[in-house]
Amino acid sequence: MNRFPLLATLVLVSAINCGDGTPSDTCTFTLSKNQISPKLATVGVVEWSLAGEAPTSAKIVYMLKNAASSLLNRGGEAPVSLDKPHYRTLLLGLKPSSNYAFHIEATRAGKTCISPDYALPMTGNFPTARPVTVTVAQAEKRRPGFIVTSSGTTLPNSAFIIDADGAIVWWAPAPENPSRANLDYEGEAMWMISLNMINTGGEMRYLSLDGERGQENIPGLEYSHHDFTVLPGGRIAAPVWVSPDIDPESDLVVRSPDGMLSTLFRIGRNLYTSDAFHANALHYHPFDDSFTIADRNPNVFVKVSAMGTLAWQVGGSCDGVPAGDRCYPQNWQVVHGHHLLDNGTLLAFNNGFSGPSHIFEFQVNATPASFTTTPVKDYEGTASSFNLGDVQRLPGGNTLITYATDERIVELDADWNTVQTFSARIGYATWRPTLYGPPIRP
Repeated sequence: MNRFPLLATLVLVSAINCGDGTPSDTCTFTLSKNQISPKLATVGVVEWSLAGEAPTSAKIVYMLKNAASSLLNRGGEAPVSLDKPHYRTLLLGLKPSSNYAFHIEATRAGKTCISPDYALPMTGNFPTARPVTVTVAQAEKRRPGFIVTSSGTTLPNSAFIIDADGAIVWWAPAPENPSRANLDYEGEAMWMISLNMINTGGEMRYLSLDGERGQENIPGLEYSHHDFTVLPGGRIAAPVWVSPDIDPESDLVVRSPDGMLSTLFRIGRNLYTSDAFHANALHYHPFDDSFTIADRNPNVFVKVSAMGTLAWQVGGSCDGVPAGDRCYPQNWQVVHGHHLLDNGTLLAFNNGFSGPSHIFEFQVNATPASFTTTPVKDYEGTASSFNLGDVQRLPGGNTLITYATDERIVELDADWNTVQTFSARIGYATWRPTLYGPPIRP
């Protein structure tokens, strides 16, 4: 059934089928809100109810109207949080200046009620967002998805989301030189951090995805820097300089949604050997409650438990290091982004001082009794990044490489051949198959 009623905030009551194609009074939907967020031009806001017994699960299915067959991102499914008032649900990943239709599917007592199709009011645009171009080399290997990123060291300072077709589907102002922007673990708010490279004062802030709530200059994180990672329960963790010097040690500080701060462990001489410390990339690993940290001065990646216990070191010198024989040396120059998979695959971005940056892949096998690291690949493309720089393995085997200062994101297939290239001014970047739920790389 395709009705597409044009409405914004009026109440619409509709009786529709209960999954077997026959009308039923027990499947009467009331749509009380249907609008584009007044704060963000590409976020739909839907509120609704269902007559009778409350549903046990629900989702909203939405689709771009008259979508070209060449487009990858044509819609999605938004899970409904049944504990939110009026089942308030955000429709995310909408393309600017576009028309969408949606319907609601609600399940109870083993049956699914399906609403009529409704028309979402037309989305708007972001006049201050810089355009993104996509150059496709292997169309058959592209997949729908999203890239969450920031403007890095370029203006305007912003956090934004790019869809697989190159459309900017979310955009907001960010702190100065935002090196990382990322959704929280539950996908409800966008967090942003200032690079704060030379420890002169930075900023962390967040903004809900509908733009209705947020906070700038988060207290206690004024000296956070470079990167952060997200943890379950709306928590975030960031390195915070411990003194006003240049390249001192840092503390790994966790902030809870209630604003409480706690220090998990020191990032410094307790983890690796260096005369100066410059931790610049950080990821949380829910599969074993640990973190990986990159430092561009000794050029190391270390894995540390949430309790602060050092597991191993890859890169740099292994002479007299805290990791002992659980260390694999590498003569790298300026490391940044990385991705550790739960199968032990480690991808490392080595910026270098000149020429193309390199991506290294290793297989790390670490048990309580043994530690081995096996080189798998040394990839040298044609681009470079003298700061930031990121790499992520995607589901299916493709690899996403972010060359921040060359202003491009390159996706490679499993054989390290180019699939597509996004041209955009960026910081670190995170790929997600959907904007709902936990990330595949926190």
